[in-house]
Amino acid sequence: MHSEWSRRGFLGLAATTGLAAASAATASAAPDGVTVTHAFGSTHIAAPPRRVVSAGFTEQDDLLALGVVPVATTEWFGNQPYAVWPWAQPRLGGAQPTILSLANGIQIDRIAALRPDLIVATNAGVDAKSYERLSAIAPTIPQSGTVPFFEPWKQQATAIAQAVFRPEAMKSQIDAIDTAFANVARTFPQFQGKSIASLQGSTRWQDSAIASRAGWKTEWLSQMGFVIPAALDAFGRPGDDRAYIPVDQIEAALVGVDVLLWRTESEADIAALQAVPAIAAFGNRNVFTTREQSAAIAFTSPLSFPVVVDQLPPLLARAVS
Repeated sequence: MHSEWSRRGFLGLAATTGLAAASAATASAAPDGVTVTHAFGSTHIAAPPRRVVSAGFTEQDDLLALGVVPVATTEWFGNQPYAVWPWAQPRLGGAQPTILSLANGIQIDRIAALRPDLIVATNAGVDAKSYERLSAIAPTIPQSGTVPFFEPWKQQATAIAQAVFRPEAMKSQIDAIDTAFANVARTFPQFQGKSIASLQGSTRWQDSAIASRAGWKTEWLSQMGFVIPAALDAFGRPGDDRAYIPVDQIEAALVGVDVLLWRTESEADIAALQAVPAIAAFGNRNVFTTREQSAAIAFTSPLSFPVVVDQLPPLLARAVS
């Protein structure tokens, strides 16, 4: 795979096409401003912003992918420096953004004190009241539709790119990611038609294995040729894109699945899963991630996907060989 699509080549292509397109987009879009539609109507941004607050869990990756360094980021998990994971750290260029938290809701007063000229909050759970208050501070981009958190990554990335006057730069990076996964499918033809379950790295929540059902969160697996088992739907809940499989039903529920991808974050996570007889019974069909790999899957961003493209296919190949 590395000879056909290396991570370095991926990043180089994305950066080269992205920056060139960004300059052209900024030059052409700046005079008239841009308008971004969203769940609460639309927001007009008159000129390319200079002080951008990343108010949700993952927006910092989209901004940094476009060369926009936010004045504030928001912690999701992992306690990374400035809430930025290693795949995006170099994009900070020495900047030290303020770190916000959503633990008790959007920190509107702290955001106001930063004097932003744009607030991106596509993954912040904005409601009508908080949108009104944020919009009084600066033009605000909340979620696009009815889902308050974790809307499709391409939708979020496209909205943010439009708001910072760099839509073509983001389109280039999205296209590069799609190409990368298509290349993986060609490099690893053994993935075609094989079933895979992408699961959280623990069974602690309600004593269940939690898997992602077919949808945008598993699109990257489908692009590589894998199939998400329809059997997961029997364990779903209304309005939830996850399947909750009780530990005592795991073996029966996943008996025909070719690969179980566990999004583990530590050796302790792996040991705990392997201590469950029903999980250990899957043997080499179990694939366990590192902490960074798990986070890269969770972020599903233009900057995290190169980690997934580069590191996951060889692990999956061993499971289906």
